[in-house]
Amino acid sequence: MNEPKRHHWWPNVQSGQWAGADGMLHVVRTDGTTFRAPPSKVGVEGELYTRLDPSGAKDREIERWFSREIETPFASALSQVLTLDGIQRRKLPGRGDPIQRKEVQELGFIVGDYDERMPLATPVRIAIANYLAALVVRSPSYLTKLTDWHRANNGSGDLPVDPSTFRGFALENMLYLYDVYREAIADGYIILMIADCDREFLFADGGVAAREPWSKRPMPFDLYAPLTPKLAFNVLPLPDAYTGGLWISRVNARGVARYNRMMLAGAKRFVFSKSPPPIDFIAKHFGVPAPSPFGSRWVDGKLETKYDRSRDRPF
Repeated sequence: MNEPKRHHWWPNVQSGQWAGADGMLHVVRTDGTTFRAPPSKVGVEGELYTRLDPSGAKDREIERWFSREIETPFASALSQVLTLDGIQRRKLPGRGDPIQRKEVQELGFIVGDYDERMPLATPVRIAIANYLAALVVRSPSYLTKLTDWHRANNGSGDLPVDPSTFRGFALENMLYLYDVYREAIADGYIILMIADCDREFLFADGGVAAREPWSKRPMPFDLYAPLTPKLAFNVLPLPDAYTGGLWISRVNARGVARYNRMMLAGAKRFVFSKSPPPIDFIAKHFGVPAPSPFGSRWVDGKLETKYDRSRDRPF
């Protein structure tokens, strides 16, 4: 059997969306220099998910499992989503609160008179939720965090412990947390954001991250995941969510920039783009925490969300 030794934490089914006509994507380093690379050479790390069995032999089943159970079903779901077919519109009753409408526009969202949704068959939506959950827990940054936690909490005092032991604990923990995330994502809103402008969503080597520990507020975490240079997912795990498909949200150049700052906040060494990258923008926001100007609470059984301009930051 061909054993996969190079493990993609950013699968080719997704990273390939950032490749140009020549099959290459742009890569930006921390110092602002750039180079081109094929998707097969980025988002990959040797033996990332390899465990050692009791005999000391390498067990690479996790990488095969990701490919078989997560990426293959998602590839089919992605093909359907990319067409943007089947989006249903429902006219909104009135134009809503003018103050909130202005705030939403200020944040970079295109506010129309219609509610838009893309109904999906349950297996398709589940494939998307599973992929997003895996994207969170399989990144090198997340695995390092889990490994460090187990090293600090499951050590044996001064007794020497093989580092692979803590890595094994982290990989088992990763699979457990995958289940936790996929259930929360599947039960929440999965919003498909469409960039209705000439700007593109960026991806970075920090991967997709959710705030941890989860908040005790109405929304325990939120998740932003670029899907392609023109599409992205935003997950809001709230009760009574629409789970019949994807909620549609359209963003302009300002909205794309806002979400790109979130991706750049976690960047470690590289940022990826399809078109020639916005070097100055990337340099300004590389590794800089994105502002968090939103708050939420329950009021009389309804979710109330507030935008605090004082906690925001200009582009």
